[in-house]
Amino acid sequence: MSPHVVFIGMPGAGKSTVGRAVARALNLPFADSDSLIIQRTGKSVSEVFSEFGEAGFRAIEADVIAKALRDFGGVLALGGGSVTSPATQRALRGHRVFLIDADDEVLAERIAHSHNVRPLLQADPHGGVARLRAQRDSLYRRLATDVVYSTSGPVAGVAEQVMAMLEPSYTPLSVGGEAGYTVHIGRGLRQRITQIVGSAPAALIVYAPEVPLAEYAQQVAIDLQRAGTAAYLFELPRGEAAKSFSTVQAAWDRAGELQLGRDAVLVAIGGGATTDVGGFIAATWLRGIPFINVSTTLLGMVDAAVGGKTGINTRFGKNLVGAFYPPRAVLCDLNVLATVPVEEIRSGLAEVIKCGFISDRAILEVVAEHGQRVLDTGANGPIHELVERSVAVKSAVVSSDLKESGIREILNYGHTLGHAIELHEHYHRRHGEAVAIGCVFAAALAEAMHIAPAGFTDLHRSAFAAVGLPVSYQGVSRKELLHAMHSDKKVRGGRLRFVLLAGIGEPTVVTDPPREALAKAFEAVGL
Repeated sequence: MSPHVVFIGMPGAGKSTVGRAVARALNLPFADSDSLIIQRTGKSVSEVFSEFGEAGFRAIEADVIAKALRDFGGVLALGGGSVTSPATQRALRGHRVFLIDADDEVLAERIAHSHNVRPLLQADPHGGVARLRAQRDSLYRRLATDVVYSTSGPVAGVAEQVMAMLEPSYTPLSVGGEAGYTVHIGRGLRQRITQIVGSAPAALIVYAPEVPLAEYAQQVAIDLQRAGTAAYLFELPRGEAAKSFSTVQAAWDRAGELQLGRDAVLVAIGGGATTDVGGFIAATWLRGIPFINVSTTLLGMVDAAVGGKTGINTRFGKNLVGAFYPPRAVLCDLNVLATVPVEEIRSGLAEVIKCGFISDRAILEVVAEHGQRVLDTGANGPIHELVERSVAVKSAVVSSDLKESGIREILNYGHTLGHAIELHEHYHRRHGEAVAIGCVFAAALAEAMHIAPAGFTDLHRSAFAAVGLPVSYQGVSRKELLHAMHSDKKVRGGRLRFVLLAGIGEPTVVTDPPREALAKAFEAVGL
């Protein structure tokens, strides 16, 4: 048993008042560490301070909190200074921890009119608050999973904020393997970045240049700086243009100027291109520093950010230079999708539908039921379920095959032709659009080779077309696309290899398919 939620923060922030209100709303018991100390010792907090000194008080407090975090199943509020104990810091790991923050003036005013003035603040509330802020603020922000701000108004408003944040809980999905990590899927996850960065002395934040993402990156930098981590911003070129050697070299130069050591962290904020190149920068600087993927597009969430594949493009093809390098964590903040153009959401759905075909039929059922409504990224739509299911598919695959030596190839379903289309169009075609066409091609190839049942191609067409994705392609010769496909990473000995499906969730790999079958597959996509 453990607390449903824990509150931390400066003296006067309203932790106990808010905690009681939240406990009532959740129909759970409430406790605060000061009351637990009084129960343990039979003395007031002031008396314990006087008798044992601050060090003795902190030892008793840490022991009381450790027991409560193990055995108490309600809402718990901690004393302002409790976070200074390393034992308490360790004990808080894995708990839902809310930091309640307020301006120093508000805190000092509350303390001045409190009947329970803290011993450390008796003489000078304003000076004491400033001093404690300098000592503790970075600790609060590192330990908190969520932050809410209190003002001079009623604390009931703060309790309402907390309840709203508790309702849309996030889903943690584990990716196993030699270097396992967690994918966090939910809403309002920005504060978790600070927690995951932890005690790193410095962070390089690489981000896509779109205005919402630039603002998001700047706020992350502020959060980290408040927590005591020196944060530096590095803006990438837009889209696939970021995935170049010149970009990586510029990032290396910036890291060198900042003297970033192996204890630094890289935070990549953006879509698939950003997380691809950000991970490659992290993998190669000082032979590898930790990095965190903060995916801000649907395509990135369900594909590029998860799996540990990093890379850049060359003029011969996409992702031909890279490294397998797992992140420390991946965050999929669904709230950010509200800032993404609908065309990008549609593009990301191609990878979602692909996951349905290769492994999870329920994804296809959700798409069939909702149609174009799956483009709605609001809290009442099916987007959370689709992202969670798609990430679960990819997590299961990469957990057993990080370096694409076996089963992981199934994630490339539709990508052989898809990447060829992207290469031919100099990456101006959206990845998801190309993959949708590639999946229809692969289904038609499987049908032509009598691997898949009749109607399998039509099933693909209807699934992708239901959300407005293209299922045909013109404007280039078959010969040009075949030439481009020979640059695919799956090619062995100059022979084409395709991931095909015998049915939903039944992958197989085919080498050197007959010309007649390829011709029928090309015909199926309008070529």
